[in-house]
Amino acid sequence: MDYETFRALWLEALRESGLPRVEDQGTETLDTRHLDRVFTGTVEPLGGQDAAPFHVTAQLSWRWEALTTVRGTVRDEDVLSEMLGRDQAEDLLAENASVHVDIKLRATAPYDKPLPMPSKASWSKWVEETVERLDRIEPLLPDEILRVNRMGMTEVLAWQDTPKLTAVCDPSGALLLEGVELAAGQMVVIPRLLDSPNRPDVGPEAQLAELFGRVRASLTAWMQALDHLRPR
Repeated sequence: MDYETFRALWLEALRESGLPRVEDQGTETLDTRHLDRVFTGTVEPLGGQDAAPFHVTAQLSWRWEALTTVRGTVRDEDVLSEMLGRDQAEDLLAENASVHVDIKLRATAPYDKPLPMPSKASWSKWVEETVERLDRIEPLLPDEILRVNRMGMTEVLAWQDTPKLTAVCDPSGALLLEGVELAAGQMVVIPRLLDSPNRPDVGPEAQLAELFGRVRASLTAWMQALDHLRPR
């Protein structure tokens, strides 16, 4: 699978999710040193904003590595031969390539108008509800977050960080709340290009549809839990 095909499938899954996009097609950057490409887009909650004075978004980005570009145009058997030599590559079968997707749920105060810091009790209640909902009720991650590959090595398929707060200091020395964020990520497996596969690899369409479905539900949960951080 090449970059353009994956990008088209990504945009189609995003369209099917119904999530409003902050920009139409997202942004693409090319690392001229490594030739990796990064695609970034931002979405808002389904149904609109409902957490004033916070503005809620989710930033989604993924990295397409240079080796993945090669594997999308040259058969895996030939890639192994070039990297290891024909004799060493004989009878070897490469694992599927994966695309690293980063997800950042964000809630920011109005521009240049930071908010009063929440109390310790309010912060604790917000973290408790946010983590509970994103872990168990509207999970941001898929069911399988770890797996053991054919070499017996454990692979991390998805991960989720703890909520973080960004603060600014006003001229009087008081700390003010600028925003909160929660980062997560997932690996999306893409099919290999093989000489004559007996059973072709499954494409990423289902994985992308499930990912955007979880983002849609989690973004709503993230927005609703912000009530604990609103100024009283």
